[in-house]
Amino acid sequence: MEERQANRLRALAESSHDFAEATSDLSRLLRVIARRFADLIGDGCYVRLLADDGVTLLPVATYHPDPEVERFLRETTDPIVLRVGEGFSGRVVETGEPVFMPVVPFDLYKKLTKPEFIPTFEKLGVASMIIVRLHARSTRIGFIALVRNGTGRPAYTEDDLHLVQDLAERAALAIDNGRLVESLERRVAERTQALQTANQELEAFAYSVSHDLRSPLRAIDGFSRILEEDHGSTLDTTAKNTIASIRRNTRRMSQLVEDLLRLSRTGHQAIEPLVDIDMRALVTSVVEGVRGEHRDRALDIRIREVPGARGNADLVRQVWVNLIGNAVKYSRDRSPAIVEITGEHSSREVRYTVTDNGAGFDPRHADKLFAVFQRLHTEKQFEGSGIGLALVHRIVTRHGGRVWAEGRVDEGATFGFALPAI
Repeated sequence: MEERQANRLRALAESSHDFAEATSDLSRLLRVIARRFADLIGDGCYVRLLADDGVTLLPVATYHPDPEVERFLRETTDPIVLRVGEGFSGRVVETGEPVFMPVVPFDLYKKLTKPEFIPTFEKLGVASMIIVRLHARSTRIGFIALVRNGTGRPAYTEDDLHLVQDLAERAALAIDNGRLVESLERRVAERTQALQTANQELEAFAYSVSHDLRSPLRAIDGFSRILEEDHGSTLDTTAKNTIASIRRNTRRMSQLVEDLLRLSRTGHQAIEPLVDIDMRALVTSVVEGVRGEHRDRALDIRIREVPGARGNADLVRQVWVNLIGNAVKYSRDRSPAIVEITGEHSSREVRYTVTDNGAGFDPRHADKLFAVFQRLHTEKQFEGSGIGLALVHRIVTRHGGRVWAEGRVDEGATFGFALPAI
């Protein structure tokens, strides 16, 4: 008795483990369940689950140790339509009461089953039967039927029934979990696809609009220039200022369009190839370019430790160009403008920061800085389109990294980004 109980507990534990391992793949889980029941109880196992209509019972798994018998069962029983309340199995699902027939009288079987199942019964010579409902989280989900076929086979016992019922509880919970996982994965996939489609459409729209705007902007600037050159002597001061304002705003709009195109292209540009970047050499190159653009300014740009990282070198260069360029721009009222570039390596990521002693910003609005067209200073204070930091954010996140910003008004700012460690 103790040995039998130990064997039963071991069978339940092993089955629970097998079911849990297969939960992430519902089709595989159902095959594992059918085979596990057949191996432990014998001979054949047949599983049907409730369809979405809550009435139809759909065949989902069939197993028999004899491949020919299994094929026969699939061909003859799977096409039969079965609903809750119909036949042995349908009534088990409806009432919850199991069917336990150690010996199956043919005359009784013919009276209680659907007629379509009788030829299969006769062909196989079903000798013993157990059918139990699958029930999880207060919801019926289907049934499991076990049959022994052929003469000379031992009949099912009460112990077999109890083991089947215990296994059915674990199988039902695993199936319900598998359905939840499958449903969640499907919804995630659908929403991911919808988001990707929306992003692609948005980028295509931005590219199209930006491209179509360039021609009329060039025309406005060109005609304004002609008016200024050919008729400037006849215009009063107000008219000249108006033309100058038109040309100035046209150039600003052109810059916005160029930046928007650049942002759009970054979204389409392949992140590959990823290479090991000599970050110090890259930063030094960017700093030399910035110094060349601001030869008339007192710049104190300090490059500290900047460890290497892995990424797309061209895209990462754009990150540095924007961050260092911003630091120099927003510290132009300081003499000297001090910009400090640092980096540090941890086990999970490589972090970089660019700190300046410039205008800074209100820390309450830090979350807005990396959004498109979001600026915390007016055009009169500091020129710009409000796209540079959005570009930084896009490039870094596409590398699997993160960005951040810290600052205080008139006390400078620190902009940082991190890339995954090599």
